Amino acid sequence: MLWVMRCLALLHYAWGLVLVVIAAFLGLAAVRQLPRLTSGPASASLPGILLLAASYMLPLGLLGLWMIVLGRWAWTLRPGLRRALLVTHGVLLPPGALAVAAGLYAVRAAERSAARGGGLLSPLAAVPLAFGCPVLALAICSIMAALAVRSVEPRTNADP
Repeated sequence: MLWVMRCLALLHYAWGLVLVVIAAFLGLAAVRQLPRLTSGPASASLPGILLLAASYMLPLGLLGLWMIVLGRWAWTLRPGLRRALLVTHGVLLPPGALAVAAGLYAVRAAERSAARGGGLLSPLAAVPLAFGCPVLALAICSIMAALAVRSVEPRTNADP
């Protein structure tokens, strides 16, 4: 079972790194818009741009960092890992499933639109799937691993 937890840890590291990179990209993209949003001094739009950058990058960045922390806990089999995996991925399971459902619905709608001669934005129908599938897969794998692995709690001498 150790190799399962190591693979789960590597998946958490990879997904956390992807989320941190996306967050950094979104924050940098928002800050790079500062010169284009004002005709006066740049400091006039700075608070709004910083708020926009923070609203885009903080949730994804913090989630990415938490995934990296969970990966570290899974690698070292830290006590409390089971509960952390169940809570974290129990919360992420519904949004992942919803994103997959929305992506499948969007792909079907794009097919209908393309059949009638439209469908210019049909490739964008895969965007919810691109985010929902990894979230859903990691959540299901993590919940199954957390339920399969006995709790890693320190044993006392009184336990048989």
